[in-house]
Order: sequence, then C-alpha cells, then structure tokens
Amino acid sequence: MSAMKPLRITGVPPLVSRLSTKLAVFSRGGIFVTCLAGLMVLAVVACGGTEATSPLHGTRGSKEALVQSVLDAVAAKDHVALQSFLVTREEYERFLWPAMPDKEYTPFNFVWSLNETNSRKGLRQLLQRYGGLSLELVSVELGEDPERYGSFTLYPGTKVKVRRRDTGQEGILPSIDVLVRYGRAWKLMNYDEL
Repeated sequence: MSAMKPLRITGVPPLVSRLSTKLAVFSRGGIFVTCLAGLMVLAVVACGGTEATSPLHGTRGSKEALVQSVLDAVAAKDHVALQSFLVTREEYERFLWPAMPDKEYTPFNFVWSLNETNSRKGLRQLLQRYGGLSLELVSVELGEDPERYGSFTLYPGTKVKVRRRDTGQEGILPSIDVLVRYGRAWKLMNYDEL
C-alpha cells in the first residue's frame, strides 16, 4: 500500500489542520476518515464567528459592524432588523441580569419593563427622524466608564458619529447609548429616547 500524502488545509485553526492531516495519514482507506476530517473542519469554521463566543444571538463581531448594521436598517426602515440588534428579554434575564448588582434590590420585571418601554419609544423616534436616510458611520466612541460584569461589559455613554450622505452634515446619532460586549460579540442594550 502506498503512503498517503499529508493533507494540507488552509484557512482553519492550526490544531484543526494538524488533526485532519493526522486522521487522513493514519487511516487505512483514507477516504472515510478524510471525509470525516473535512466535516470536522467545516464545523469548526462555521462556528468560528462571534456566535461561538457568546450566548447572545444576532451579534456582530465589532462595535463598528453592529452600528453599521443599525445604520443599514435605518436606511431601509427595517423595524424588525433594528429590533434584532437588541438584547432580548431572555438574554438579559439568563446571561446579563445574574451578574448585575441591581438584582439584589430591584425586581427583574421592573428593570426590564423600563428598558423595553424606553427602547420601544427610542426605536420609534429613531425611525421617525432618521428612517430612510443614508448615514455613513464616521466613528464609534465608547463611554469612559465601562461596566465589567464577569463575562460581559456594558459601555454606557457610547457616542456614534455619522455623516449624512446627501448633505455631508455630521453629528452624533443619539439613539445608540449603551453597547454590550459578550466575549467578542456586540449587541445593543437599548435605543435611547431622542
């Protein structure tokens, strides 16, 4: 039986590439194990995004990518997409709330209802004032006092600077105030009222 050439896999973490190569070389038939190794590589690559580092869904890999997604949804007047960038009630209750000191003296339902009510108003105002406008992201400046809570960090006081593509006018988009970073994943805590 002839020796198999080592399998070279690019674009994946080195450990996965080495494991796949060894599986292919040490198999007798090679084909089954090579296919199995290929499936393992695909699974690792598919899970390599921000979702793999965070239990939060619909996250983005950077604060800029998150804000750009928001701006795209504002231009498209896409309420559903804008809603999807927010931390959900379940995510807040399961993953954020247990680490927050507020839980000791404030009921979750009260805090969530305030956040949801304000965010709903802020989202409506965002679409009324800016919906349909093409806004270019200039910068995202995180607040000076991040709040670290174990697995995640809140960034209150975030400033999003945008430029209107039609007039070139620049300014701060006041609707985005608190960002959440969980691992390498980013999401919005709320839409601020204007």
